[in-house]
Amino acid sequence: MPNQITGRLVYIGQPQEIPSKSGGNPFVKREFLLDATTHDPYTGERSQYENILPLEVSGDKCAELDQFRVGDVITVSFALQGREWTNQDGQVKRMVSVRCYKLEARRPAHQPAQATVQQPAYQPAPEPQPFPPAVDANGNPEDDLPF
Repeated sequence: MPNQITGRLVYIGQPQEIPSKSGGNPFVKREFLLDATTHDPYTGERSQYENILPLEVSGDKCAELDQFRVGDVITVSFALQGREWTNQDGQVKRMVSVRCYKLEARRPAHQPAQATVQQPAYQPAPEPQPFPPAVDANGNPEDDLPF
């Protein structure tokens, strides 16, 4: 199973060209930020611990970001890659990169691709009734009914 994460796009950067040291074709990359902060499944309340991920795509995948807008919810499939090298001082350095290779828009199953989702307007909950109901000295419910 591939590594995947779903979140809301917060930022989409412009493509950047990095010149090749050997004089070949430049390396092209494009950064984006994904808000993958969790929500409580019962209350829908957003976690107090933000999870904003800086991710990037490279090469032909840079143009794929053009189909999305800030605020879109997407699923990103990625691979983790590690590198090790020795710097000028003889120290071994390591780094991990996240290589995003697939971007998919997320839509509810019942929603067509062209439709937009409208959130219902906030409706305050009705006043709760006291429980147990108030009773008089004889144990009868207190109410305004004449019978």
